[in-house]
Amino acid sequence: MARRTARPLKLDTRDAFAGAYARALGRHARAAKAADGGARIGERAHRLGLATLDLARVHDRAVASLHLPTAATARLDAFFATAVGPMEGAHAGAPEALVAFARLAARLGRRTGELATARGRLVTETARRRALSAELGTCERHQGASRDHARRMEDRLRRLTHRLLSAQEDERRRISRDLHDAIGQELTAINVGLAGLKLGAATDSQDLTTAITLTQKLVERSMKTVHHYAWELRPTVLDDLGLVAAVRSYVKAFTARTGLRVRFEVDPALGHPDANCTLALFRIAQGALSNIERHARARHASVVLRARPAAVRLEVKDDGRAFDVQRLELESAKEERHLGLLVMRERMEMVGGTLSIVSGAGRGTTVRADAPLTAEGASP
Repeated sequence: MARRTARPLKLDTRDAFAGAYARALGRHARAAKAADGGARIGERAHRLGLATLDLARVHDRAVASLHLPTAATARLDAFFATAVGPMEGAHAGAPEALVAFARLAARLGRRTGELATARGRLVTETARRRALSAELGTCERHQGASRDHARRMEDRLRRLTHRLLSAQEDERRRISRDLHDAIGQELTAINVGLAGLKLGAATDSQDLTTAITLTQKLVERSMKTVHHYAWELRPTVLDDLGLVAAVRSYVKAFTARTGLRVRFEVDPALGHPDANCTLALFRIAQGALSNIERHARARHASVVLRARPAAVRLEVKDDGRAFDVQRLELESAKEERHLGLLVMRERMEMVGGTLSIVSGAGRGTTVRADAPLTAEGASP
């Protein structure tokens, strides 16, 4: 019977041959027939000029692409041996040697694939570990920065507490001295006047009237002094009538006491902040006007309350001498000087507000405080 020859394929290239080889190998692995298709594919490989090693590489790639079970290895090796036969010629022991070679090539291919997979996993794991290491380093840096910030804030709070206690004692000392000098002397004069009235009760009525009038003036002056200190400590109008009335009353008293012309304006749409924000804004106005009196040498000043979205803005301006804001705030952070600026800023931070101070030659100084309508922090 004449040997049947394979029909030439249309695409006689190595890529086309590799595809044909994989298809033929798959059919052979799934069929129960002999590996007669291997001989035909081997003849085609011979015509293409492929060597045994080239065919082994094609076989290895085909096995890897088919993903067949290990039990089919023997049939795959037999197919490869049949395909190599037409290329190498028939001689004793050739099929066994070719089968062994095929098995070795298949094993090598599988190991190569496993190695490539393991290498891919290793690369992925290495990248993941590097990312985790970088993230850990970032977290450690952030944690270190947070610890440093916490230490700085703790030191700042400690220094501020010491300064506030010192300032409180200084203020108590001043009030005590002023009360002793002012109220004490006036009460002594009143006492002397009353003693004189007692002794001269039977004398001329005109002298008695003059003495009573003088004593009444001393009492009135003492009452004003006491009222002034009570206002400085805590104005009752702030609790009774609110921020606008308290600031207006303070500005009026400040003008009468210093002679400095102060313009006061209120936005009609002004909201009503709570007690904490009201007190903070009042203290800012009080401190800003006190600084103007002590340092600015201004001729005019203004206090304005403006409405802001969900907030109240206080602006205190003057046309006096300018100063270096950053330098003074730095000094207040390091030394017990210019504590008023630091206290004003702390007051606004305690209620969740902001404070800005702008000062320039020829423009005077502007203190601007924005307080929310509802305080976010503790009571000042």
